[in-house]
Amino acid sequence: MDFQNWTGLPSVSGGVAPDPVNAPMIRHWCEAMGDANPAYAGADAVAPPAMLQAWTLPGLGGPRSPNGGRSEHFDALMAALEAAGCTSVVATDCEQEYRRPLRIGERVLFDAVIESVSDEKRTALGTGHFVTTRMDLRAYDEAAGEKPGDATPLGSHRFRILKFMPVDRASGPEQGEPEGAKAKPVRPRPVVNRDNAGFWDGVAAGELRFQRCDDCGTARFPWLAGCNACGSDRWRAEAASGEGVVYSKVTVHHPLPAAFGKPYAVALVELAEGVRIVSNMVDVPPEQVSIGMPVRLGFQRFDDELELPVFHPSGPDQLPPLRVPVTRTLVVAGAIASRDYQDVHHDAELARAKGAPDIFMNILTTNGLVGRYVTDWAGPDARIEAIAIRLGVPAYPGDDLRFSGEVTERGGDGRHLVLVVRGRNRLGVHVSGTVRLVLGEQSSGEGHGQRDQEEGA
Repeated sequence: MDFQNWTGLPSVSGGVAPDPVNAPMIRHWCEAMGDANPAYAGADAVAPPAMLQAWTLPGLGGPRSPNGGRSEHFDALMAALEAAGCTSVVATDCEQEYRRPLRIGERVLFDAVIESVSDEKRTALGTGHFVTTRMDLRAYDEAAGEKPGDATPLGSHRFRILKFMPVDRASGPEQGEPEGAKAKPVRPRPVVNRDNAGFWDGVAAGELRFQRCDDCGTARFPWLAGCNACGSDRWRAEAASGEGVVYSKVTVHHPLPAAFGKPYAVALVELAEGVRIVSNMVDVPPEQVSIGMPVRLGFQRFDDELELPVFHPSGPDQLPPLRVPVTRTLVVAGAIASRDYQDVHHDAELARAKGAPDIFMNILTTNGLVGRYVTDWAGPDARIEAIAIRLGVPAYPGDDLRFSGEVTERGGDGRHLVLVVRGRNRLGVHVSGTVRLVLGEQSSGEGHGQRDQEEGA
C-alpha cells in the first residue's frame, strides 16, 4: 500500500488543550523529572519548555471534545499501517522550538499535519514505517480575559514514530535489545579485600574515597594499611571533590580485550586533594585527551554488578555529568506527568506481551530530563529556544542514565549557545540531541548553576 497518500493531510485541526496552563501540572512534571528550577514555581512561574507537548495530550480518557483529538486522516493512516502488520509503535524523534515562555493561565491551541510517511524500513525493532507529524502551537491568556483570536505563536513540535512489525522473540533479539547483547563479554572484576573495601563502598555510594592519615595529615591513594609518610596505621576516609587534571595518559590500541571495544584512553588523574588515580576518560576521543586537561569525576555502570569511577572533560565548554537512576517510579511518574498513558510505560505484563522485556521510559520524560540537565547547568535565568532529540536504546527500570554534554557553538555575544547532549545506559546511547540556549544576562555559561549532579548517590 502507498502510505504517501496521507502526506500533507491534517492530523489535528483546531486542537484546544484540555486544561489551561496550571501550577499543579507543572509541579507534577518537575517532581517526576527531579527539576528544581525556581523559574517553574511561584507567582511568576513559567512552564518548563520541554513540557510543550504535554498540554496537547488528551489524557487517560481520550479526547473530551471534537477539538481535542486526532483527525480521521491520522486514524485512517494508523489503521492502514496496522492492517499491513505494523501493530507496534515507538517514538523515535522529538524536535521542539519555543518562541516564548508559557505562563500560568494561558490556554494552548494547536494544529498538526502529517508531514511525511517513510518507505518501508528495516530496523532492530522490526520492519515498518516512520511517521512524522508537525504541530504548530499558539496560546492566549485566558486568565486575563483574552480570547482565542488573541492567541500568539508559542512554538512548534515535530514528532516521529515508528509503526512496525515486531521481531519474533523466538527467532530474534528482544525488542529494544541490540543484536548479541546477551553474549556481551563482561569486564574483569576488581579484587576487593579488607584493605580496599572502603574504597568500593564509596563507589557504591557515588563517592571516590581516599585515605588521610590521622597523625600527619597526608592524603594517600591507592588504599594502604598504613601511612607511607609516617607509618601510622590511624586514618580516616574522605570523599574527593571530583575535580582534577590529567597528569599523564595512554591510548590503548592493541590488543583490545573483548569487553573494551574500540581504542580507549586511560589517564592518571591528579585530584584537587593531591592524590592520583588511574581511570578511563569518557565522552572525549582518546586523541583529544591531553596532559593538563581539566576533568571531573563521574561513575559508569557496565552491568548489574560493576560500576566504576571514570572522568569526563571539564571546563567552560563541558557540562558536568548527571546520573539519573531509572526507577519504576520515574518511568510511571514521567508518563503520568506528560499525560502519556500508553500501557508500555506503566503495565509490565502488557509491555512484555508487546515484545518488550519490561516497561520503558517515554520520550517526553527523556525530553524533560534533557531540559532539566541543561538548565541545571545554565541556571534559572537561561532560556531554552529549542530541543531536538533522537532516541536510541530503551531505558528500562533498574538501569542508570548518564548524561553528558558540551557547548559546540557560542554566539558573538557569548550568550547564545548550541549544546550537544547525550544520555547513555548499559545498552548504549539512549538519547542524543542538540539544545539551543540563551544565557541570562547574569550568567556566563562557565559553570553557572553547576552543582553535584550525581543524583541518587
